[in-house]
Amino acid sequence: MRLLPGYLHEIWLHHGDNEEELHSCIPFGPAGDGARKLDPPGSSCLFVFWADTHIDAMNIYYDFLGRGSYTSEEPWDSERYPVAWYVEQEAYALALTKHSSGPPTAAAEFKR
Repeated sequence: MRLLPGYLHEIWLHHGDNEEELHSCIPFGPAGDGARKLDPPGSSCLFVFWADTHIDAMNIYYDFLGRGSYTSEEPWDSERYPVAWYVEQEAYALALTKHSSGPPTAAAEFKR
């Protein structure tokens, strides 16, 4: 039984070498830890959202950035994410609710 309404994503902002704004769309939880570790100090999570397919996630991300619609010719972009992804993310989210002293890892930090 799925507890979460979809697969949770985060939109992050950091500044590049020339102070240009750079955005990234990454999964919430352990699946996004590697990407978040690359973000420099001062990066922040701007928005979180649910999506069940890559194409849905990218359309929300593009809409957030004002880039119009995302299109893809790849059939798997419209397929639901693997069940294992939901299981991992739900377990992580449940673990967060059980830690009164904070999250079990740095993954839930929304400001670096």
